[in-house]
Amino acid sequence: MTTSLDPRQRAMLAEMGVRVWQKAPVDAAPSVVVDAAPPTAKPVAVKPTAFAVAPALRQPAPTPQTATPTVALAPAATLGELPEGLSTMDWASLSAAAANCRACGLCAHRQHSVFADGQPAVGQGTTDWLIVGDAPNDSENTSGKPFAGPESDLLDTMLQAMGLQRHGLGRAKESVVLVNALKCMPPAQRNPHPEELAQCSHFLKRQMELLQPRMVLAMGRLAALAVLQDTLVDSQSLPLGKLRGQVHQAHGRPVIVTYHPSYLMRTPADKAKAWHDLCLAMAQLRQTSPP
Repeated sequence: MTTSLDPRQRAMLAEMGVRVWQKAPVDAAPSVVVDAAPPTAKPVAVKPTAFAVAPALRQPAPTPQTATPTVALAPAATLGELPEGLSTMDWASLSAAAANCRACGLCAHRQHSVFADGQPAVGQGTTDWLIVGDAPNDSENTSGKPFAGPESDLLDTMLQAMGLQRHGLGRAKESVVLVNALKCMPPAQRNPHPEELAQCSHFLKRQMELLQPRMVLAMGRLAALAVLQDTLVDSQSLPLGKLRGQVHQAHGRPVIVTYHPSYLMRTPADKAKAWHDLCLAMAQLRQTSPP
């Protein structure tokens, strides 16, 4: 039986109590949902070309500022007045003046001034040997005597080889006086300032005037500078090795330069050179010996 019924047939079936299924009519096309999200399009990879804009140059990272290290400079020399009348003092007055000297800042660090070991011989116009050392070390600062400490034994051995001794007369019957270029020890045993060495050289000069040595033996570079600074123009720039092996003159006195005993203890290979210097000094002294 066909499902295509006209209205009269439908009415008759309705009267008979027969319900007829009827397909719902299609009224219109389904409405389009406007707010539906459109399908997501795949991104298209764009191949860069030679004309693509170059990316912005990266700025270099700023260089961190490094603080300039501060160089610790040695404090400037503090100078004062030399003792009044120093150039006319006798030996005892000169020794007392050195003990109380305030001519430079080194006085603040001294325990004792290191003036001399020995003195002018009574009734004798000259001293045979004036041996000049460098600045005082700890032992010298404590004892007040030059050439004290570990180098003392080596100096005594050197003097004995020359027929001398520091206390009294040796076989050669020649007098010996020991002094230092500086009378006060620099702090931490640093090198003295040129101004400090110049101030203290006034004491050394007066010692030489009072002793009238027949031979000056300068042991060490500071000793050589202190003795020769007024007579040798370029002594400040010359190493000790260049000052050795010749007879210098200072204040009218012959001067031989050699190594300090403390240096020879550190460098025993140079003891032969030091002995050559001592032989030169002895030969020079013998040439000037009074008849």
